[in-house]
Amino acid sequence: MEGLLNDTSIRCQSSFGDRNLFEDVNIKFNPGNCYGLIGANGAGKINIPEILSGELEAQTGHVSMG
Repeated sequence: MEGLLNDTSIRCQSSFGDRNLFEDVNIKFNPGNCYGLIGANGAGKINIPEILSGELEAQTGHVSMG
């Protein structure tokens, strides 16, 4: 069974107010792998899945799913 995020990549930036949560992030998700996000509270971990799902729009960059 193919994974939901086959050949998915994200390159974006996100901020909250004056605080940059992440900048120039480039991630590629490969099928069959397990990924986790680790970071402090308020670091923007939840923004990556929200951007991938379309719930949140990346301020710059793009998400491509193939």
